[in-house]
This record gives sequence, structure tokens and C-alpha cells, in this order.
Amino acid sequence: MKRRWIVTGVVAWAVVVAGLALYSYSNDRPTAREQTTIADALPTVDAALGHVYAGLDQQASVAALGAYRRTEMSCRVTTAREGTRFARDLMVYVKKGAEADTLDRVKGALPAQYKAAVAHGGDLHLLTADAGNFVSVRGSTAGAGVLRFTADTGCRVQDAAVVEATPASQNANRAPVQAVLDTLGKPASQWRTHRLTCPGGGALWTVEAVTSGDAAKAKATVPASAVVHDEPKSFAFRAGVAGVALRAEDDSLVVSSTAGC
Repeated sequence: MKRRWIVTGVVAWAVVVAGLALYSYSNDRPTAREQTTIADALPTVDAALGHVYAGLDQQASVAALGAYRRTEMSCRVTTAREGTRFARDLMVYVKKGAEADTLDRVKGALPAQYKAAVAHGGDLHLLTADAGNFVSVRGSTAGAGVLRFTADTGCRVQDAAVVEATPASQNANRAPVQAVLDTLGKPASQWRTHRLTCPGGGALWTVEAVTSGDAAKAKATVPASAVVHDEPKSFAFRAGVAGVALRAEDDSLVVSSTAGC
């Protein structure tokens, strides 16, 4: 009888331990990046870039959201587990010389828990922040009047395809880009749409077209008061609530329009 009670007690304790383990697995926050996946990180990546965009001076800057991009095909999550790594960029165009002030403005607008820091040195400026969920944020100068903000998943297991959330209509919000194409007299060889959900609600979207032609032709039609950025390889201006950017990319010209949040 005594032995039976001992066995029963051991089994009952095992059930309790298993139940606690299952509850902990289902409800406790991960304590290490290797406990998470790429899919777990993407909402944090998007939220971080949404916060960056919300911190910009919308009238003095133009942004362009990029796609998720794989930055490492293969990396080690642990010694026994292989993973991969993704990042997403938000390019920001400002007047030459305004890069440092823009980074300082974004730093001040990011959530306190990000613990954002900015370092300035000559023409090089750097912002670093921790978005939580093991996602890092970096902002740095990428040229005169050009800043690149990158949210990085770090190395994680990928258990699902990485797919962007795009508007229901691929024709949504093309008007500012189409107006530039009409001025250039060139069609788009490719359309791309990038979108994220803003932390405060709504969506941030970028619609861009790949084309050819002389950007100077489009520049000539933009009122000086609307111009935000004018450099040899990039040009940006405000068109109402949208920010429009033209940038040279290989042998092509990319025209983008960004608004939202």
C-alpha cells in the first residue's frame, strides 16, 4: 500500500511539472533569441520602422520603405540549430546637413524602452536602439542627405515563408508616382508595393516604379518650395501628404511615393 502511494505521488508530481512546463512555454516571454522564429520577429521589425517614420519631420523629409530582405542565408542559432536572418530598411531623404538633427529627432521620438543612443562624428552619424524581442535598430548616413534605418531580426529559425502585407489593390496610391512617369514620358517596367502596420494604427505604404529616363526632366516641374532633397543620384519632394523620391539604381530610375501612419 505504501509503495502504491509513493508511485501515485510521483505520477501526480510529474503531471504537475509537465503542466507548469506547458503553461510556461505557452505564456512566458522568450528569454533568448534562439527561442523565437523569424515570424515572431517581423511584427517587431515593422513596429520599429513605424516608430522611426512617426518621429520624422514629415514636411522636411521623404521616406521610402523597402521589402524584407534576407541578409544571411545560413547562420547558427545554436551549435545544433541552423537559422537565417532578415532585415528591413526605411530610407529617409533630407536636406544635406540635416542628417544629425534628423537622427536626434528620431532618437527623441522612439519609445523610452528602446534606449536609443546617437553618436556624431564629422559626416558620420549613427543611431542604435533595441526594439525588444531581440530586434536591433540602426540608423546611419548613407550619403549626403540620405539616412538608412534598418531593423534586424538577428539569426533565428525560419518556420514560415516571409511575405509582406500589401494593400488589397496593387493599384493603390500610385497617383504621385504615375504623375512623375507621365512627366518623364516613360512607362514603368516594374511596380513594387511595400506596407507595414503602424504602431498607432493605420498603415505606412510605399509604392514604387522602376523606369528609365532623365530625372532632371521631372525635377524641373517641381516647385522649389516642395523640394526636400536634391543630390546628383537622388531627389525628393513633398506632394501633399505623400513624399516622392527619385533615385538612381543600377541603370534604372526608381520613383517612389510614401505616406501613412
